[in-house]
Amino acid sequence: MIAGLLPRPPITADQVELLKSDNVVSEEANREGRTLKGLGIAARGIEGIVPSYLYRFRKAGQFTAPKGMPE
Repeated sequence: MIAGLLPRPPITADQVELLKSDNVVSEEANREGRTLKGLGIAARGIEGIVPSYLYRFRKAGQFTAPKGMPE
């Protein structure tokens, strides 16, 4: 009953669980090639990926070309 009266937490219990462990690549993993680079995967900036996820929220719908792209 009281749980419904409390404000929603800023993060979920699952996120708290993930924050309990380190998420930085160790030196050992770097030496052994257990990294994105070692797997031949090039990191990309978020700017190149997000538009493909958000296309349906464009003002005129998913059929409107994003700025800077040919229609």
